[in-house]
Amino acid sequence: MATWTERRRPERGAKAHAKEGSGDRMAADRRVTRTKAALTAALFELLGEKDFSKISVTELTRRADVDRKTFYLHYQTVDEILEEFYEDSLRALRESIDREGIFRTESVDMTAFFRVLCELANRDMPLFRRLARGGGYTYYMERVRTLLRDGIENFYRGQGVHSEPELRLLGEFYAAAIMRVYLIWLKGEADMDEARLAELMGKAAGGAASL
Repeated sequence: MATWTERRRPERGAKAHAKEGSGDRMAADRRVTRTKAALTAALFELLGEKDFSKISVTELTRRADVDRKTFYLHYQTVDEILEEFYEDSLRALRESIDREGIFRTESVDMTAFFRVLCELANRDMPLFRRLARGGGYTYYMERVRTLLRDGIENFYRGQGVHSEPELRLLGEFYAAAIMRVYLIWLKGEADMDEARLAELMGKAAGGAASL
C-alpha cells in the first residue's frame, strides 16, 4: 500500500505543472505587452515625422524592431494600434460623462462636455493635433460623435420628442456641428484656449437648461 507521502506526490506534481503553465502564460503576456508597447511607441515617433496615412506596416515594424509576422499576430493594420490607444481615451471620456452627469434627460452640459474632451486631448496635445491634421483621427471622432449624438437624443426624448426620425435628425445635427467645431480647434485653425472654447460651445448650445 502506498504511503500518504507517495499518494500525495502526483498532486504535488500537478500543482507544480499548473504553476509552470501559469508562469509560461505570464511570460507570454509580458512579451505581448512589450511588443505592443514597442509598436505604439514607434507609431507615435513616426507620427512626428509624417502623416498617419503614409505610415506602412513595414516602416513601423522596422522602427519598432519587431518582426512583421509578430505584428500580424496582434494587429491586421496600423489603424488597429491607434484604435487601441483611442479606446483608453474613450473609456476615460465615458467615465467623465457619467461622473459629471453631462447628459441628462432635463439638460445637456455642453460646456462640461468640451472641457472633459479638451482635458483628454491635453494629456498629449501635440500628438492629438498631429493626428487631427494627418488623417488618423476618424475613428476617435466617430466614436465621440456617437456618444454625443446619443446623449442629445436622450435629452430630447426627456423633453417629450418621441419620433425616432426626429430624434435621430436632432442628434445628428448637433453632434456633427459640435464635432466639426472641435476638429477645427484641434487642428489649430482657431486661436482659442480650451476654457474659452468650452464656454463658447456651452453658450452656442443654449446653456445647460435647454441645450
